[in-house]
Amino acid sequence: MTLDLGPSGTVPPRLAMSRLRIGELAEAAGVRKDTIRYYERTGLLPAPQRTSAGYRVYHPADVERIKFVRAAQGLGYTLTETQALLLVRAGDALAGSEILAVTRVKLHEALARVEQLKLIETGLEQLGEAPSHEAESDPCPILFLVRDGRLSQLAADQPEQISVGEDHTTCTGKD
Repeated sequence: MTLDLGPSGTVPPRLAMSRLRIGELAEAAGVRKDTIRYYERTGLLPAPQRTSAGYRVYHPADVERIKFVRAAQGLGYTLTETQALLLVRAGDALAGSEILAVTRVKLHEALARVEQLKLIETGLEQLGEAPSHEAESDPCPILFLVRDGRLSQLAADQPEQISVGEDHTTCTGKD
């Protein structure tokens, strides 16, 4: 997966030679103004220059920087990790080895999330096949498993224990 900087990956030509106010930067980068202010406070975006009237003015390269930050966040990097990515992007080779290690951890975490989502999918598929019970006195046992957070584990360990009767009026979910 690559970091997507937008359709062209660069600053639009009409903005390349100009300074941008916060609203223009927000629109060009596809974020809200408060996101830009937050990135400034956290150091993800350098403090902008100010006009004599106190307005923030940004360099067109800040559009690419914000898109890079958003793309990194989309890949699961924290803001601190994204700051390290920005150092690598700026040519800091020392941060590069750290990022490689963090990226390997991110990949492992992503694979673990995929496995957890597969368990959720299995549980929801089984639940989706369960009949609806209108009488509170005769609830489906699967509902108790959902309530107790045990359905996905049971679906993973013993899927045969979760079943729906052929008439779709009974269900079982024994643990």
